[in-house]
Amino acid sequence: MYRRNFLLSSSCLALNLATFGYAHAESAGSVFNITWRDLNIGYSKVNLTKKKSQLIFNAEVLINVDILGIRVFSYSLLNEEIWENKELQLLESIVKIGNKTEYSKGSRTDNGFVVDGSAFTGIIKERVATTSYFTPDFLRRNIWISTQNGKPLNVRSKYIGTKKISSSKGEIVVDEWAVTGDLNIILYYDKNEQWVGSKFKAGGSTALFSLHNNIGNLTTMWNKE
Repeated sequence: MYRRNFLLSSSCLALNLATFGYAHAESAGSVFNITWRDLNIGYSKVNLTKKKSQLIFNAEVLINVDILGIRVFSYSLLNEEIWENKELQLLESIVKIGNKTEYSKGSRTDNGFVVDGSAFTGIIKERVATTSYFTPDFLRRNIWISTQNGKPLNVRSKYIGTKKISSSKGEIVVDEWAVTGDLNIILYYDKNEQWVGSKFKAGGSTALFSLHNNIGNLTTMWNKE
């Protein structure tokens, strides 16, 4: 079984913020471990940086699953988004799933947000969210653009209640939200309204994103916008 551990230290996350070229700007970031069937299969890193009137978001996801020494699944994503006044201005992501490549690109125009993706091409006029980072503000939006393939996803979000989940700092109390529709995922937020985990079904089992480390508060930066 594939048991490589992708844990990253806070110093690695700080270096990651610097490598995006925003070392002297206001930045925040989080690192998540990804587990599936009790295996550590990868990580997700998200960064948000303030530059003048814009927020620049970067995400990197890497997943590899090996069974009996054979790679049965691989997934990687690199994504960048530019936001202004909490409206998506620019999106560009590329995804590798095994030998297959998917992508999502888009930009804002006077007519709406124009998407060119591997699964959708068109204009979205509604206020959109995306799927690589889940600020609480997105829970009030019903169209989420897939950063994997550009497809607009119709969703609804419902507050479930509070519960305790495990984190690198021990058990924490979180607010649990269920997102349903074209995307089905459970999201967890801590007392500071920061996204600290999620879970969803994949391959007949539950995949879990667990917060390993963070620098700053992504939600605080978003709310300043």
